[in-house]
Order: sequence, then structure tokens, then C-alpha cells
Amino acid sequence: MKNSLKIMSVIIVLGILNLFCSTPATPTPEPPPVTQTIPPTVTPTIIPPTLPPKNIYYVSMSGNDDNPGTLDQPWLTIKKAVETLTAGDLVYIRAGQYEGLQGGWVFRNSGTQAQSITIANYPGEQVVFRITSASAIDHYIFRCSINPHNPSSWQTPKADYIHVIGSDVEPQILSNGVESKKGIVIQGMEGEQSAGIYASDCDHWVVSGVDFVETAYGIFTEKNNWHQPEEHSTDYWYVHDNRVYNYYRESGMQFNGNFNLIENNEIYKVSDRLDTPHGCQLLNLVGNNNVVRGNTFSRMGSAAECLGILFEWDLSDANLIEQNTISDVPSGIVFQGGDANIIQDNSMTASAGSSGSGIKIASYDNRTEWPCNDYIGSGSSAEALIPPDDPTHPDYPYYYTPRNCHSMNNQIIRNTIVGFKADWILGPAFEDSNIFIDNIVSPP
Repeated sequence: MKNSLKIMSVIIVLGILNLFCSTPATPTPEPPPVTQTIPPTVTPTIIPPTLPPKNIYYVSMSGNDDNPGTLDQPWLTIKKAVETLTAGDLVYIRAGQYEGLQGGWVFRNSGTQAQSITIANYPGEQVVFRITSASAIDHYIFRCSINPHNPSSWQTPKADYIHVIGSDVEPQILSNGVESKKGIVIQGMEGEQSAGIYASDCDHWVVSGVDFVETAYGIFTEKNNWHQPEEHSTDYWYVHDNRVYNYYRESGMQFNGNFNLIENNEIYKVSDRLDTPHGCQLLNLVGNNNVVRGNTFSRMGSAAECLGILFEWDLSDANLIEQNTISDVPSGIVFQGGDANIIQDNSMTASAGSSGSGIKIASYDNRTEWPCNDYIGSGSSAEALIPPDDPTHPDYPYYYTPRNCHSMNNQIIRNTIVGFKADWILGPAFEDSNIFIDNIVSPP
């Protein structure tokens, strides 16, 4: 099955002067021999906990950390909760605003597949986790970070099977005037430079029912392989039914990991402010076998040049992107590296006056700058992504077969592409292995 997606095909575009920019109504694929070995897209399997909570605890603004954490005698701080909970424990947070800590709240223990560690709002009550400083980049709300490149003092325990679950409440107005109906709100402030949730090599998290408002990123997960034999990816997350409303850095959410399911979220840029020199997108993927389904992405009137979805570097392979709505963007989906992805049944609508494309599939020859600077000694942050040149490493087939800074064998199927200057663009290097089938296109 792993070879089934390695279909090579020449895109024949009628009425086109060159192969790098096209606006065809119906491209005709002609498959040449298969030469690549990237495995196919795999849908992640999400397995919910199978046992009821072992213990139920409570945190309240009127509590005390010397209390036993019961409903009548709750704890006071989130720090007490995350440092106490063990597999199978559930903590309900009562209504109020809880100020985060520098470095973020850190879980000391892991859950298990059958018994997660769960943080939830008390039913019917809204909880606000507040980032109160925009001057530093380490005021996360939740942080879990294992990175072999960093000193031991920077590491946290490896906490897997963590669930952060908000249940909807009656709509309420936050302190910045934004309305929210989510049970858990992670709120920053203008210019905030930290992600609401940051993780590296902490797996099997579930995040749902959370409003990320005025944060740098809502969620940012990392790969930190650093070409070492150990695998340090952030994998098997289930992120669903959240909202990112107004973010300040490159991505509303970024997933540098594998086998994640990102489903039914809303990501809105909103403001014009952009605190980064590295470009902007609503969602960024650097990993394989992720599924992005049923999400809504929009700049929502922002003038910042933020595209819809970005596939970055040579590890963004075998992902499935389907049934998403992408609107008010200069470009819909952009490949800067990434092979054997399936993009199907999405709707993409350009912002007014867009000069971009619905789909851009970029490939490069003899280039050492981004996005081709993912090599040892480049001095780029991309070096963190690189697996060892060892076939036993799980990221090996996605990076080394081939390693060529081309975007290859992607399938663009049954998408609706409206209002872009070009429906799709391929280039600047010649790459004819991508397939376009049954897309519906409308010009500006």
C-alpha cells in the first residue's frame, strides 16, 4: 500500500504558455513510471480513555493548595493540579481567571491510553487561563518539552495522554471585548509572543473546546530529531472544536509531528499585527500522516499576508487535507516541500484583489535557502527536524526518499477554487508528478 500513492503524472494545461503557472479548467493527467517510495496517507486512530476517572479533583479561586482538592475543599492553583495529577485523574476548574506562570504549567506525570490525565472546566462555568506578559517568549499556558539539543534544566517530564477539554458555556464577553462560548479560554494580549500550548515529544494529547484569544500561536508542537537515533516528534494529537481568534506570529496552529488529527477547528487571523519576519499562514504542517478535516480558516479581514495551509520542508508527506473551508486569503494551500499529500474536497476563496493562487506547489533545484535549508550545518532551525540517515528511524522514508527539495506526487482532487489570480502554480523548478483531478475553478 505504501507505493500506491507514488503515481507520477504530467499536468497538461490547455492554453498555458509555460508549466509554472496555470489556470486550467480540467487538467489531464498522464502517469509516467513510479519512482518514489513515500508511504501513503494514513488516517490516525484516536482511542478514547476506556476507564472512568480514578479520582476527581477541583480547583477554585477561593481554594487553598493545602486542601485535599475536593468539591468542598478545592485547591487554589493550576500548578498544584498539574503537579499532583496521575493517570486516571480528572480535575474540574471552577469559574475565574487564572494567571499563567513563566515557563508555563508543566505536568509531572503521564496518563495512559486507558486512563488519561484530564483538565476540564466545571460544567457551565468559563475558565480563563491568562498570559499577562507580552515581553517574553516563555509565558506559555501549558508546556511539555523534551529536546535533546537543550540543556537538562530546560527539559520537562515527558507527559503523554494529557487531555485539555472545555465544554461550551453561555456566551460571555472577555476582558478584551471578544465574545467566547468556550469553557476554557487561553487569553494573551496584544503582541503576545508565546503559544498557548507548546509541546515537543509529548504525545497523545487531546485539546478540545478551547478558545485561544490573542496568543502568538494557539498550539505549537515541534520535532526535535537533531539527526540523532532517538525519535523526538510530537505525535498522535487530537485537536478538535477549538477556536484561534487573533494570533500574532507565523501560524494560528503549527504541528511539527506525525499522525495528528486536526478537526473542526476555527482559525482566524483578525488583526493586522504580525510579529515575525518568517511569513504567515493559518495552519502549518511539518510532518507525515496527519489528517486536517472540516476546519474553517480565514484572515477575517486582516491585511496581514497570511495564506491558508503551508506544507514546509521535505518532511511534510502523506497528509490528508479534506473538507476544509479556506477564505479571505491571498493563497489557499502552499507546498514548500512535501510529497504524496492528498488535498480533496476543500473550498478555497481568495481575498479581494488577491495576486496569489489557490494551490502553489513549489520545487527548487540547487537552493540552500529556505525551504531547502534542512540539512546538517545549515544554521537553520530546520536542522532540528532532520532524522538520522538510518532506515530504522520512523521519519527516514519521508525525508531521504528522496531528499530533493521538490514537492512531488501530490493529488489535488475535487476542490473548489474561487477568485484567485491563478488556480494553481507549479515552479520554479520543473516537477511534473503532481496530479489535478476534477477541481472546480472560478476566476476573479
